[in-house]
Amino acid sequence: MKAGDIPKRIGIFGGSFNPVHRAHCRIAEEFIDQAKCDICYFIPTAVSPFKEEQPLYVNDMHRLTMLRLATEYHPKFLVSDIEILRGGVSYTIDTINALRELHPHSQLFLLIGQDQAGEFHRWKDWKLIVDYVQLCIVRRPDTIAQQKEITKQLTHANKVPQWIQCLEMNISSTEIRENIRQGIEIDEMVSPQVMEYIQVNHLYGYKDG
Repeated sequence: MKAGDIPKRIGIFGGSFNPVHRAHCRIAEEFIDQAKCDICYFIPTAVSPFKEEQPLYVNDMHRLTMLRLATEYHPKFLVSDIEILRGGVSYTIDTINALRELHPHSQLFLLIGQDQAGEFHRWKDWKLIVDYVQLCIVRRPDTIAQQKEITKQLTHANKVPQWIQCLEMNISSTEIRENIRQGIEIDEMVSPQVMEYIQVNHLYGYKDG
């Protein structure tokens, strides 16, 4: 896409990103490729509706900075602070409405994980979300029966979810935080830029040496 062009297909990838890791970026690469997105917004939540009682382990600015460091290598990756600036509980429908106003001539694609998809019917205004976006779900291996059930459950107004194939990477932000707490190396889990940022700022209880 050339500078000044209006993106026709926009990906939306939300989450706590606490911290962002290599699997997040790999999934986003496949998302862009398979959904043919012109750009993909990484949107860190302020407060997840399903994790209101779980404290964030670093402040919002640290999460945003790590996201920008981790995604700067890819020309189609963008980081949005829309939910953090809005504050409070981050409802996806509010973010989608804001992006529809910002990009009135673009098609939106929302990426969620298969575990999230199983709970998607609990999301605020989930049918309205499906009306406004193409729902895309990261496929987990060896769950064909579950995928069929999710597809049936989340097909609305004849719109069928799109499944995104991605090589499974067993990395989680929870494991990263725990490894840091125990002094276990995380170099293979995060980018060098994010690793350095965690070290310099002593995030998640990181201690020198």
